[in-house]
Amino acid sequence: MYCNACGKAIAEDGRYCPHCGNVVGISPPPKKLMRPRADRKIGGVCAGLAQYLDLDVSLVRILWFFIALVSGIFPGFVAYVLAWIIVPKEPFLIPVAASQQPITS
Repeated sequence: MYCNACGKAIAEDGRYCPHCGNVVGISPPPKKLMRPRADRKIGGVCAGLAQYLDLDVSLVRILWFFIALVSGIFPGFVAYVLAWIIVPKEPFLIPVAASQQPITS
């Protein structure tokens, strides 16, 4: 495989050109902070933070509890409610039925 920017040969599974540093192929989509529809207890704020930060949901919930406890219950509650309002909900995905899927040959 060759780099589109500099034209030099690169590894087949390479994502970056070692010569010029450009991204090769399709780059992954940027991460978005969203409240998921699954794995939520109250509003999904901790589950969304866990997905965004690549952490365990239980760890984020425990950290949120202790930070709220140390700062006083009211500020932690207000922060959670504000995040619940501000952070968007994950879009609802409708599964495509097998009969409606396009046929590829």
